[in-house]
Amino acid sequence: MAKKDTATLDNPVQEPAAASSSTEPSTTSTDSTPAPKNKAKAGGPPSGFYIYIGPNIAGLIRSNTIYRGGRENALAAAHEGITKYPLIKTLIIPGDSLPAARLKVKTTGNALHANYVKLVEQVKADYAKKNKNK
Repeated sequence: MAKKDTATLDNPVQEPAAASSSTEPSTTSTDSTPAPKNKAKAGGPPSGFYIYIGPNIAGLIRSNTIYRGGRENALAAAHEGITKYPLIKTLIIPGDSLPAARLKVKTTGNALHANYVKLVEQVKADYAKKNKNK
């Protein structure tokens, strides 16, 4: 970049822009390869989190729970719920696909919606059994 042809408070004399750049060697690199970018954060999707988009299940898991890191971390954190209701695993999705997945959960005719409905039915059946035995 060339210097501006204006005076500053420190130096009231204007300096010409071309005087200093003609004798100094250029330090710009001619290498045109871009630096590699980190496409995935450590242990997870590029967004860096997973989220549970299923229904609330009292005592096990809450809807919209966010898990930082990779899928393994998310599944480990939700292990108790997954052992009781395996469909929870299918409703833990990467943060990058969150907008589309939220729409799919509400729309019939896809796996996310079907798994959500099945999970709700399983939870209701378990609560009915528990209340019937009381």
